[in-house]
Amino acid sequence: MVTLAIPSSYAQLDNESITISTSKTAYGPGDIVNLTGIINEGTPGQLVAIQVKDVKGNLILIRTVQADQNGNFNLQFKVPTTATAGNLNITASARINGFVITQSKETTTPVPEFPASGIVLATSIASLLVFYVLVSNRGLGMKLGGRK
Repeated sequence: MVTLAIPSSYAQLDNESITISTSKTAYGPGDIVNLTGIINEGTPGQLVAIQVKDVKGNLILIRTVQADQNGNFNLQFKVPTTATAGNLNITASARINGFVITQSKETTTPVPEFPASGIVLATSIASLLVFYVLVSNRGLGMKLGGRK
């Protein structure tokens, strides 16, 4: 699951701000994130740059969306199925009255849990490998009891 936390804006001037939120507080790999936001004091049709980076700072997504006449914008994106434990950083930026205003969210992707069936499968494979190594080392022509 992915858990979201909201740090404060990097820049905020009086009523000039961006607010971003998501439809849920937790997402797993492969889930769709519904990101919504609003620009206060922006112009109708304002462009908003959205970036999503992984824990290592690698760019996962970069998009530009357009706010409606009320300053509302939205974007859907998929959490990569290969998401590893760590933080994803979602950033929205817009130029408002000559200033770049930025708002960020960090998501935490916990270590995936392995179901019990996965552990049983891994144990079975390991047992077969040990058996194969033992048989291979003794020779396939040996009979039970250690005689040829």
